[in-house]
Amino acid sequence: MTEKVTKVLSEMTELFYRVTVGADEASARNPQTSNSLLVELLCGQHRDLLETGPEVTACDVAKKVIKQYLSAWSEPGYLVADKVEGIPAWHFSGWSTLDCGCRAVFTPNR
Repeated sequence: MTEKVTKVLSEMTELFYRVTVGADEASARNPQTSNSLLVELLCGQHRDLLETGPEVTACDVAKKVIKQYLSAWSEPGYLVADKVEGIPAWHFSGWSTLDCGCRAVFTPNR
């Protein structure tokens, strides 16, 4: 019984990553020339990829959201992701959801 409860709790863990997007590494470090997205990994496919590289997975979701919803943007040259905790998702509006269920929202730069 304990194993089932642990499994359910681990599946419900919120997986948030802040993805910083820029034309290159230098522009990504500058809040005036970069953008930030908060990415929530929800689908089984992306959660399964977490062991191989959670930051890569979060960047992949961010790229897909940018491409799907901002097609006029060229593909970002540089993306970097950091896991974040303690961010209530309800603080943000305007989430873009992919077909797989994962979602992202543009956030204020740090």
